[in-house]
Amino acid sequence: MLASLRAEFAKFYLRWNTYVGFVLLLALAGLLVWGAFEQGQASERLSKQALQRELGDDFIIAGKIVSAVLVPRLILEARLPVYVFVASLVAMAAGGGIATEYSSGTLRTLLTRPVRRAYVVLAKWVVGGVHAFSLTLFLGLAGLGLGYMFLGSGDLVWVDPRSGLQIVPELQALRDLAAAFALQGLAMIAVASIALCVSAAVSRGATAAGVTVSFLLISGMVGVIPLDAFEHIRPYLLTTQMARFEHIFDNQVNWTQIHGAILWVAGYAVVSLIGAIVILSRREIRC
Repeated sequence: MLASLRAEFAKFYLRWNTYVGFVLLLALAGLLVWGAFEQGQASERLSKQALQRELGDDFIIAGKIVSAVLVPRLILEARLPVYVFVASLVAMAAGGGIATEYSSGTLRTLLTRPVRRAYVVLAKWVVGGVHAFSLTLFLGLAGLGLGYMFLGSGDLVWVDPRSGLQIVPELQALRDLAAAFALQGLAMIAVASIALCVSAAVSRGATAAGVTVSFLLISGMVGVIPLDAFEHIRPYLLTTQMARFEHIFDNQVNWTQIHGAILWVAGYAVVSLIGAIVILSRREIRC
């Protein structure tokens, strides 16, 4: 097992295209920081005016609103950077774990050695999970790092539709952001697991990635389409659990809800892993 794991890590991280995702995420974070930086004082003025309207004339708004911690908070609030962009990168990487090697014939060569197919799947799952988690954390760190470079430090000022105005001290905001990105990283491990499971059943990595992304998009649409028929499905969707992680920013965090979402995400990952092992164990490998 350890030999398979070392081989998979070496094979995965020695490929140059492994790092394309990190470059794209860095570009995305840079784009967000550039937008905030370019607006400069205008952004501050508009934000203060919006807060003034929110609070009324009894309050005076002063100080700094746009700071480094705002960038990763915007990334999570927008959802698309994680739900679609990071998820797509994860699906493409994990989706090619088995399918690409099957189509190229290298999987057959690998399985001629005295190694169990379950060990091969486990090794690829660990590598895909580490990659998925690191991509998610990298996006948050890139936004935060570039934010400190160009926007400077400061407290997080945020108007939340659920809990209203939030002025969060910088250190607490950093702790909340670290927890939020770690939780979304767990969700991306589940995405990688689903992609690996599909990869064990198909012959092309692009097909596995496409099926995984389609699954997430359908899950997201079912979660927001206002039809009573979907009410019984929504609580069990992966995208629903990902949305529940966002409640880590609430003034009163519902930890029961967060822990439940973690269990559901872990369930998606474990079931997908078992599915990948079963499918590959029964699959006939040809040249």
